Amino acid sequence: MTVVPLPESPCLRVRCIWNEGSNGEGGTRFFLSYSGSAPSGANCTTLAGDIETAWAAHISPLSSPYYILNEIDVLDIASDSGASGQWSGATDGSRSGTVLPWQVCTNVEYDIGRRYRGGKPRGYWPAGNIEDEADDRSWDSSYISASNTGIGAFFAAIAALSVGSVGTLAHVNLSYYKGFTNITNSSGRERAVPTYRSSALVDSITGYSTKATMGSQRRRRTSTSP
Repeated sequence: MTVVPLPESPCLRVRCIWNEGSNGEGGTRFFLSYSGSAPSGANCTTLAGDIETAWAAHISPLSSPYYILNEIDVLDIASDSGASGQWSGATDGSRSGTVLPWQVCTNVEYDIGRRYRGGKPRGYWPAGNIEDEADDRSWDSSYISASNTGIGAFFAAIAALSVGSVGTLAHVNLSYYKGFTNITNSSGRERAVPTYRSSALVDSITGYSTKATMGSQRRRRTSTSP
């Protein structure tokens, strides 16, 4: 099995996990670059708690009370032996209104300076409510504006954190693949397999663009255990 490449410069992986009662589990992950020393486990735990505070301030107002943040996991991926730390608890959404189906989500594209063909960095976040719809497939303009503001403020709050000697934090994207390798299987047919870079390319995130079309995560419908 091919080993996943390390990032070209030090980064943390952050996973935010929430649930909606018996409907199951949802989540999103993102990456943060850091300019200082590798964090300890205690540093990662502190960061996880600080990120939850930022979530409560900026993401909870965008999502229904049915969405309950349960865990934030912070892992140092600068090396294959980096430390990790977690926050766990129950942070509800606070947006009033009628909840949407569990698989509906807010699709936020992360803007980067590099141009290329193919999918762009994005995150799938807890959705707004039925009252935030423009129609059966789209968000209204006021919710789109609120989402862009809330997501931007969330990551700005994280960038302002100072924990131990970790240094400056910044939201980044990691690009793990470049091009394809044609692999011939036992039947003689070829298939194109994405090729790992020697190290994951780090792109700075420069802005946030909430898509007007509602996102959907089908696997959330079948996730029944947190």
